[in-house]
Amino acid sequence: MKFIALKTNDGTEHGKIAFYCRVLEVTRQGFYDYLKNRDKPWKYETLAAEMMEIIYEDECNDTYGRKRMYQALLLKH
Repeated sequence: MKFIALKTNDGTEHGKIAFYCRVLEVTRQGFYDYLKNRDKPWKYETLAAEMMEIIYEDECNDTYGRKRMYQALLLKH
């Protein structure tokens, strides 16, 4: 969606929107929903930030699967 927004100047060039949506197999309504909601915070943003913190603590942490990441998050709190 971000690619389409960049290529169409945030949806102002209407002729290109249909082309990019068709090529990327995205609905135009989905693209317009993205434009409407892109400035809203993601509901999992704080969780993702905590997970990234854990990954950056040690170079070996980037191999954590979901179980180890869950355990690390529990230890953090």
